Amino acid sequence: MMKAEQRRLPLEGLLNTRELGGYPVVVNGIQRRVKQGLLYRSGSPENMIDADRVILEGLNIKTVVDFRSEDEKSEVFNLASLVKKIDLPINAGNLMGAILGTGEWLYNPRPQGAEEEMIRLYAALPVEAAPRYRVFFSLLADPDNTPILFHCSAGKDRTGLASALILHALGAGRETIMEDYLCSTENLRPYWERFVTSQPRMVPYYTVTEKYLLEAFETIEKNGGIDRHLAEDLGADINLLRDLYLE
Repeated sequence: MMKAEQRRLPLEGLLNTRELGGYPVVVNGIQRRVKQGLLYRSGSPENMIDADRVILEGLNIKTVVDFRSEDEKSEVFNLASLVKKIDLPINAGNLMGAILGTGEWLYNPRPQGAEEEMIRLYAALPVEAAPRYRVFFSLLADPDNTPILFHCSAGKDRTGLASALILHALGAGRETIMEDYLCSTENLRPYWERFVTSQPRMVPYYTVTEKYLLEAFETIEKNGGIDRHLAEDLGADINLLRDLYLE
């Protein structure tokens, strides 16, 4: 079985890019696996080099879904294989402003520690993101949209929760979901570790921990559970998704 880190694409500038294909799932007691070559997650394309672009175009990516707000965008994916570019902005707070000290968080602007702010962000994210994720899951339900790449700025928070919900819908266990989610810290390390010497308190903004995703899951559980959230809030057709994305 491929480990999560083995799914990371060998891209030099686009650090946090990997696919969800290959993960094991269990459906009605039967072991199955997520199809490869259909579902890709990443960060934003600002540092993408030409060699990265060639690799992505070789994957025949047809659709790119961008979860960034307008204020975050400086570049967008421009691939020869691209058919659709879908903007689904999730304004989950001015993360870059918080990191750089030039702005405040949308949900908790009071200075109280980076980890606490990230936990508050994840507590709010499932509700804030639901309208955009609903459209996203409708895109996933159409095989003409695949292979599909979805991303935010770092590819770890909005993209991370979206990936966790997809994997749950497909029948992945919590351990598998968390394995994929936590890979973002090492994938992004070449970017964030240069900042930690002068700003060690900022590390929680750049990384992910189990606490963050568990906080999002707790919010969802308080509102009826993940299965209800997927079916009712996000309009996900679980059986259709499994037909499309499992082998």
